[in-house]
Amino acid sequence: MAQRDFLLWLLMVPGLSIKGRYRIWIYLRDNKLLKLPWQQILIISKMRQPQRDAATFWFKQTKWQTDWQRLRKQTFIAICDEEYPIYLYECIDAPICLFYKGDLSLLSQPSVAIVGSRQATKYGQGILSSWIPDLVSAGLVTVSGLAAGIDELTHRETLKAKGKTIAVIGTGLNQIYPKRCEQLQSIISHEGLLLSEYLPWQGPKRQHFPARNRIISGLSQVCLVIEAKKRSGSLITAMLALDQNRTVMALPGRVDVPTSRGTNELILAGAIPVLSVEQIILEFANFY
Repeated sequence: MAQRDFLLWLLMVPGLSIKGRYRIWIYLRDNKLLKLPWQQILIISKMRQPQRDAATFWFKQTKWQTDWQRLRKQTFIAICDEEYPIYLYECIDAPICLFYKGDLSLLSQPSVAIVGSRQATKYGQGILSSWIPDLVSAGLVTVSGLAAGIDELTHRETLKAKGKTIAVIGTGLNQIYPKRCEQLQSIISHEGLLLSEYLPWQGPKRQHFPARNRIISGLSQVCLVIEAKKRSGSLITAMLALDQNRTVMALPGRVDVPTSRGTNELILAGAIPVLSVEQIILEFANFY
């Protein structure tokens, strides 16, 4: 089995976490191995004993072979591939495989992650709608998570401006979530790029979405937070971006508006307050 196929196979192992898969990849890479014996997989992944027992039972049953045949037909990129995006490769707990639909070359282009509240206000919507055409004109790819609110608007406005956008979703590529974005997801898969680290048939789970955020920030050189409540997924993405040594920018807002409390506190914590779209574009001069 080739290494990239072995990495793909690891996605099927029950109880094997994102961190566990990444540990296995690092061991393979550093020791120049193609794959590992079963027991060594379990040891390196640091799975707990109950999970080890369940995974061993799954492995011995061999029923997984049917799903494996289905999985091998999918289009994916592995962390060992030359095409794997360099910025994401350098991140801790990077996904070992990404399923995709669309234009994979977008992963090598300068990109800005744009995230924000699901309850976007007219203020946030207006700023985003007026800024995205300039970002597109500057040759930037937008990256977001196809969620309601700022995420969805980011994708729609980018496509409206004839730009390119990447959507990182928290389900398998064959699933639609939320249902209202079915048409948008299809358009992105043809005119942009749709990415997922989850098996194609996996539906939405609560833990998928915070995990998905590290990919959104990891793919981009700059992370822009438009609006965010004090506790929100957007702030999780911003914190991940800081951990990944990305430039984090935030749109200031009124102090008495809930959707601006998160961004204002982010600025207090050191994020760059962004007052014009030119600030974002000039930030890329540091990278290219």
